[in-house]
Amino acid sequence: MLSNAGAAKPKSTILNITSYGLKGRPLDFKPDVHLNARRLINPPPELRKAFDGRCEGLRRNLRADPAFHELLTETPPQVFEAEKTLRALVVNTEDNSIKKIEIKVAVACVRGRHRSTAVAEELAKLPVWPEHYDVRVNHRDVDIPHRYQKWHQQNLEREQKGETVNLDDHGVESGDDSDLESESEIPTEEDRRHAQRKPEPSQW
Repeated sequence: MLSNAGAAKPKSTILNITSYGLKGRPLDFKPDVHLNARRLINPPPELRKAFDGRCEGLRRNLRADPAFHELLTETPPQVFEAEKTLRALVVNTEDNSIKKIEIKVAVACVRGRHRSTAVAEELAKLPVWPEHYDVRVNHRDVDIPHRYQKWHQQNLEREQKGETVNLDDHGVESGDDSDLESESEIPTEEDRRHAQRKPEPSQW
């Protein structure tokens, strides 16, 4: 007779974290939690040419920005509050059974390749998510064709193999800044206050 001891508990909550670019098409869903990664300091152009937000090389740079840690710290309470709200809507009053729910988190930056992607990756790795969470990450715009796509993918694969990536050999001329976000690398306080607001509903 098989024992159920040690069997994994079913996941009753799907946490879907989606990164996307505000310059792209509107989201096709309304997020329960909407984060604006434009409040973060943009990594230097050389890093953005070599890496997208899936790469440790770029996320390491973003971790030096206190606003990055603030955003990661602020998000879980919003997710847990969204779970309470959604859970209250699906409670079966007859048998009190636990229904599966989905919490949708959207993370926005300008093009959806660097800051929003990095935030989504780091959010998924937080140790605060309960065992009943099935955490999933989707980067909507990271693979849209662009000038640096080949090098982003190549360097991601090299990182995954444990190789060291030399920024002087990422395949793109150092003086060519085309196809990068045109925002200032260091936002002003006014820029930060503006970016801390959620994207307009028209972006959904």
